[in-house]
Amino acid sequence: MSRVPLIIDARPRGPRGPLATELIGGRPVLARLVELARLASGNDVDEPVSVHARIEEQASFAALFDEFERPRLAFVTGPPPANASILRSDRVYDPIKLKRAIEQGRDPEMAVLWRLDGPHGLKGVEEELVRRLSYQPLGAYWAFRPAQALARALVPTRVRPNMVTLASAAVFLMGAGIVAWGGMNLASRCLAGLALAIALVLDTTDGHLARLQGTASDFGRWLDSNLDEVCDMTLHASIAWACFVHDGRAGWLLVGMIYAMGKYLFIVGHQDTATAADAATEVASEVSPIKQAVRLAGHADIRWHLWIFLALVGHLELALVAYAFYFPIRAVARGITKGVAHG
Repeated sequence: MSRVPLIIDARPRGPRGPLATELIGGRPVLARLVELARLASGNDVDEPVSVHARIEEQASFAALFDEFERPRLAFVTGPPPANASILRSDRVYDPIKLKRAIEQGRDPEMAVLWRLDGPHGLKGVEEELVRRLSYQPLGAYWAFRPAQALARALVPTRVRPNMVTLASAAVFLMGAGIVAWGGMNLASRCLAGLALAIALVLDTTDGHLARLQGTASDFGRWLDSNLDEVCDMTLHASIAWACFVHDGRAGWLLVGMIYAMGKYLFIVGHQDTATAADAATEVASEVSPIKQAVRLAGHADIRWHLWIFLALVGHLELALVAYAFYFPIRAVARGITKGVAHG
């Protein structure tokens, strides 16, 4: 059986010129696509990769590669074969999904992670790639598939990612309301756990939908991150209130206040010190297992799954107490580390 031709379309342009020459993580988009093309199609080392480009841009594209790689590129200008699989330079692809799509003869668009042709495409792509390195260590095993399916179903509709973000927050806050006033009976625990699980799927869906529709925006990222924090604070306030109502001890309200103050200090400290570049460097560097475990304990996905489990068993107060200590300690530790580094 003959292999389907794989061609890189390097013609798309952005606000600064050809998107093929834009740098993502320090590498040109075209260089990334050539590597992906070889990986996805199983090309032999010496077999050239076809690049569809404008004649006036071919020299600048060739300059992106060293002397060894240039002969392995075949620049073409005519229309691609009707049965060719096209990789576009205004897309960022998932390598594993792309290889699977090519092997199965499916459209490479199924493997798109991010679109660069949107108004915020270039600005948000590196942040998205860094985020995906540690995104949903538990949710990836069950929340990803329904979220992706829902996102694909919503692509042709008028539903936009911000609407899904608001829906996720609404379901989450409903779950927090059940925690606060629903009591500790089995029905309330199951409803709270179910609401939190549905909210997690919707929270995963909005990002997928933004990438598929090319509708990612600064406001959308702001809305998503801030609503996540509002939901987080509301849930822990609900836990503190439910515990206070249950046994009448005002100490639970104090624990809730300590949690809120600690989380606030942690967020402020993180925003003051972290950048996408720092995150990329940190991910690439070696981190001790203990440090990895400590950071993983505060990962949003880990905490979300802990909430679901503890809601089902009726012991969400364990999460409130644990993180009332966790976030203040990490905030203070970060401040000390920063002080020593600049001392």
